[in-house]
Amino acid sequence: MSTYYVSARGCDTNDGLTPNTPWKTIKKVNSMLKGGETVMFNRGDTFFGQILPPHSPSNPTTYTCYGEGAKPIISQYKTALPKAWENYGQNIWRLDLLDTNKFSGNVTELDTNVGFLKVDGGIKPVKRFSIDELTDQWDFYNDERYVYVRSHTDPALLAADIKLACDIICMRFADGLIVDGLMFKGSGAHGISGTVNNAIVRNCEFHELGGSELKTYFRPCVRYGNGLECWTDSSDVLVENCRFFGIYDVAITMQGDQVTRGWVNMTFRGNVIWNCQQSFEIWSSGDKAGTGFQNCVFENNVCIDSGYCWGYDVRPNKSVSCHLLMYSLSCPLCDVVVQNNTFYGARVTPIFKSGGPDKIPADYKIEGNTFLIDQAQDIIFRQDCSEDTYKDFYKRLSATNKIIESEFNNTYPKLEK
Repeated sequence: MSTYYVSARGCDTNDGLTPNTPWKTIKKVNSMLKGGETVMFNRGDTFFGQILPPHSPSNPTTYTCYGEGAKPIISQYKTALPKAWENYGQNIWRLDLLDTNKFSGNVTELDTNVGFLKVDGGIKPVKRFSIDELTDQWDFYNDERYVYVRSHTDPALLAADIKLACDIICMRFADGLIVDGLMFKGSGAHGISGTVNNAIVRNCEFHELGGSELKTYFRPCVRYGNGLECWTDSSDVLVENCRFFGIYDVAITMQGDQVTRGWVNMTFRGNVIWNCQQSFEIWSSGDKAGTGFQNCVFENNVCIDSGYCWGYDVRPNKSVSCHLLMYSLSCPLCDVVVQNNTFYGARVTPIFKSGGPDKIPADYKIEGNTFLIDQAQDIIFRQDCSEDTYKDFYKRLSATNKIIESEFNNTYPKLEK
């Protein structure tokens, strides 16, 4: 099968077959692959657009990198051009997100559902759901065409670089996939997401993701965005040696409804996760016999400062600031092992189970881990459980894990990117 090269200095009319004749865009890559090829992105370059791998279950397609320097960036950011802002009146300025003459960056996928602004390197997360709610500098709202920003003057006069992260997933999962050595950044949605069978994601980075409105949710104004999401009926997935930072929701999740099989042979190991809202999540919806999580392992990961994320101040459910997150688990099987990890500095509690600790399935195993928590902090969100129930859970957890309590929470130095 062919190997193709992609460089920011390339040209889409090249053949892409050598480092001297590379393609330039993700759009070209998407249009050419049939399955089983290898795509090499040049290190140090940034590429805009959504990667759409071909479905190739028996002959995996590989996305990786070549050259020297930093990992190539797969970005969805749209950068406002200096003269693109229109004065809407009353200290409101707007940008037309359907007019590609108004911004650079990802001009391939058009979307107006903004997750956050990045202004001169700092994230501005305050998304409102009507113009009347725009009260403070950099508050923003979007309709089906424009993003509106509260500003006392033209935003281009206040900042040299204004980026917008919209509801565009960086990469869609497809069966038969290897992703090695890429960085996914600047989306209001997920880094990589979908149902997938037979995939390896290694040595990748996931930064600055999430915050867009989840339009498919039954309730409006709910925001979302994960690093890597394995949806219903995924299997045979390995995620290792990746780094996750600055994600609105969770770094790694297995979740979904309408389950016909579940999640089978899923391994997440050797990853470093910090300053995300949560580290590792599972939830399932369905009651069909024999479905759920089977042979799923989360091991040898380091999880730091969950809840100390840019999205914390703007999310309504601040209690869900944890390392291990379990929502509704209605499928009968929950064969998940969480082992040999280090969990440090969760903002609220290291573990959150919707329904309380007595609702954790018996086949969900937490063992051999180290938890470092503040001495005044609960190990799990109590969810109205009794004192006896909590003490029993703590006793059972401490029998198979090391729990270190100290006076450090909110005083230790926070890691930066």
